[in-house]
Amino acid sequence: MDRLLWAFARVYRISQWTRRRFTPAGQAMLYLLLAAAVFGIDTRRSMAFQIFALPGSFLLIAWLFGRRPHPPPRLERRLPEFTTAGEPFSYRQIVSNRGTRPISGVKLRDELVVDFPSAAEFRRERHRTDTALNWVDRRIGYPRWLELVRHRRGAAIDEIALPPVAPGSSHEVTIPVTPLRRGALRFQGSRLLLPDPLGLINSVSDYDLPGEVVVLPRRYPVPELALPGARRFQRGGVSLSLDVGDSQEFVQLRDYRPGDALRHVHWRSFARTGTPVVKEFHDEFFIRYALVLDTFLTDTLAPELFEAAVSVAASFVSSIQTRDALLDLMFVEDQAYRVTVGRGVGQTAQLLRVLAAVEASRQSDFAVLTQQVLIHAATLTACVVVVLVLDPERRALIERLRALGLAPLVLVIGPPPTDHAEPGMYWIDPQDIAASLARISSP
Repeated sequence: MDRLLWAFARVYRISQWTRRRFTPAGQAMLYLLLAAAVFGIDTRRSMAFQIFALPGSFLLIAWLFGRRPHPPPRLERRLPEFTTAGEPFSYRQIVSNRGTRPISGVKLRDELVVDFPSAAEFRRERHRTDTALNWVDRRIGYPRWLELVRHRRGAAIDEIALPPVAPGSSHEVTIPVTPLRRGALRFQGSRLLLPDPLGLINSVSDYDLPGEVVVLPRRYPVPELALPGARRFQRGGVSLSLDVGDSQEFVQLRDYRPGDALRHVHWRSFARTGTPVVKEFHDEFFIRYALVLDTFLTDTLAPELFEAAVSVAASFVSSIQTRDALLDLMFVEDQAYRVTVGRGVGQTAQLLRVLAAVEASRQSDFAVLTQQVLIHAATLTACVVVVLVLDPERRALIERLRALGLAPLVLVIGPPPTDHAEPGMYWIDPQDIAASLARISSP
């Protein structure tokens, strides 16, 4: 498998180098040159070697007379901070001519970081059935490997023909892009391609221009829901209920009492007075929602189900009002995570960034997520649970939440069964998420 992936990567690099260095006409000349070399290797039996001389001469002349602007132009890329998967966006590239001659006939190509798939990822994709591929492609797997590379790259950026740029002036071009997936769209650099007078070979000027755009998950409208539940007691107030350490905001200082935690001691006052003094926090009652995301993607489940679950979770993050409430996002990757926003603690965009980067967990123990949810269940007002499948483990979590009086809103990713009529549970069709969410009503 390692040798096969190495060969795939080598072929890919050669292909990209050829497309970068040769124009379409130059590629045709190159392929004609290679064909003539193969069929004309025996000069006594074939006259194909004479054809070899024609494209060979043209390519040699094009290489000798290749040109590039001197000094090279200055490039500046301006990227947006956020965009959404599947939705076109555009960014700007500023080209400044610092030379004494005009720049014309130049093409601009922005390059994204190429991240080759691992052997495990390629093996999982290779085992999927695709009737559109022939037998050779299914056995070798290069088209699927290319599709993985394309998906991991995140987008395809077309070459842009630059208009003439006069000496000492600048020109701004707008480049359209459509992200293929959520996550980080990482820019590696830019290239200026200047063809030779014959239009066969490009002179390439490379620019190291790293950059990044966060591609958020797709989001869909969610009906206005009145989630059940009342305000819950949060020991220590908002700051302590987040489990991220003590805050400097407190009600007052008071003398130390036996049993007070050492982390609440106000050490500056203790050092100044010589008497132990502790910080007293204000206990509060407020609304706290939980959004539980099932990330346990097994080999029997399609990756599209997980992407649909992330989009559903992002839709609820965007719809739940966090001005007067806290929202906990709970999920598992290599470990259990809980990210909290609301009431001035954090913004909704923070959770969307987390969902943009969340990955499927290959752990098999769903109890890790169950334990994470039940630990904090006593502080929750209501709970939204997004699961990939409705098996006994997921049902056990749902029943535990119901027993605690939370009445969770359960969203199962997949087509609904014909005999489904369970209250508080909705099936989300991955092929029509918007229509599925529109049918949700308040518990």
